[in-house]
Amino acid sequence: MITLTDPAREKIRSALDRADPPRDALRIGVSENGLRFDYRLSATSLADVLNDDTVIEEDGFRLVLDADSALRLRGATLDYRESLVESGFKFDNPNEPKSPVLQSGARHDLVGPVSERIRQLLESEINPAIAAHGGRVSLVDVRNSKAYLAFGGGCHGCGLVDVTLKQGIEARILEVVPEIVEVVDTTDHTAGENPYY
Repeated sequence: MITLTDPAREKIRSALDRADPPRDALRIGVSENGLRFDYRLSATSLADVLNDDTVIEEDGFRLVLDADSALRLRGATLDYRESLVESGFKFDNPNEPKSPVLQSGARHDLVGPVSERIRQLLESEINPAIAAHGGRVSLVDVRNSKAYLAFGGGCHGCGLVDVTLKQGIEARILEVVPEIVEVVDTTDHTAGENPYY
């Protein structure tokens, strides 16, 4: 089903122990948002488990997954990382949706310094700015000096996303990461709950 690394297990156990009132389970929810999965983690109790939930016994606590999330997490690993450039839970999930860009077979720079600077900019500056409108942007790919992004939440299907991308996000990425010459939106804004045409 899902594998926890030792750091993730310790962090979850510690968080559940500190919960007030005390909790004995972690609910993990997964939803598909355009070209990626959105993950939700919340402390819960076994009294709140539903009939179709999957309950996984861990060392000192339980994981609770709804039926859809259990399918999406099959074979996934949950890790907890803390370093100068990242902090938090990270999913390594073979079931993540694949974007058309990623399926093209081209070389991808998702682990190099350019993509790391873009990720830092998205997390520290851009996502907090658009979070007030329920939006989120994630990096999908870096290829041929282009950054490929996916919009989610309130930005998915928003009629002003082109303005946000060109006048705000792209301008800021080009300023901070001069190796990038263009930013491309890979989101299918005609699909989902709030499509625009």
